[in-house]
Amino acid sequence: MNDPHVASIKFKLAFGEGVIYQPPANPVEYTLPEFKVLLDGENVTLSPLNHYASREEALAVCEPLIRAWQLLIAVDLGYLDVQVRYVETELVDRAPMPGVFHVHAESTAYASDFMDATVTRTLRRYPRALDPTLQMTSDVESLWLRYCGFKRGAEPLLSMAYFVLTVVEALAARTQAEGTKFKALSVAAKVFNVEEAVLKKIGELSSTRGDRSTARKVGHQPERPLTSEECVWLEQAVQHLILQVGRTNGAPPPGSLRLADLPSL
Repeated sequence: MNDPHVASIKFKLAFGEGVIYQPPANPVEYTLPEFKVLLDGENVTLSPLNHYASREEALAVCEPLIRAWQLLIAVDLGYLDVQVRYVETELVDRAPMPGVFHVHAESTAYASDFMDATVTRTLRRYPRALDPTLQMTSDVESLWLRYCGFKRGAEPLLSMAYFVLTVVEALAARTQAEGTKFKALSVAAKVFNVEEAVLKKIGELSSTRGDRSTARKVGHQPERPLTSEECVWLEQAVQHLILQVGRTNGAPPPGSLRLADLPSL
């Protein structure tokens, strides 16, 4: 090729055995800052709005978007066995020899996923749109892996939630000017645009609930296991807090996380 150009990067949506994926018959198309996105059944096509001369250049830009999208889908559906599998990159020649036309598709066995989850449901809609404001940073990755460990049964909900809260506070503390003293929760609320009452509730539940098999610590207080409503609230609060961290890129996310956004207690 004289002037190779990436025309599209193709992926395929896949879910584990617990999900029957039956999306609408009509494709969905929308535009992100760097790509046009086409969802057609299980097929996902990203068409670059900028010039990339190789598959590697294009994937370096779109793979972080895809990785963050998997997180978003998992939170949105409450189902973690989500895969967005790379299929191929379509290359065209922008300066072909006269009378010669090349279209070259590269492919590989790339796949990325989270973990198994035992649920059974039918998904009759397309997953929510890719979100270019959500970044799968190393901090977000570590928080999400800890959450997935809880879903795998590696640790109780309470210890996982407390870990996430303390990491969020530590991340926020990095933004403080030296010598400035503010409550850790207040700083985290400001940095990640989270209503302080949400963080306080996560701290309260993760520190004061549980029994000898689930509590983060055992004190002199009577055992007080989480109610089913508190379990749902705490898990969803952690999920959305992780998303807020992923949407923080040098400035608080434009959208806030409020008590009103979470289930009632």
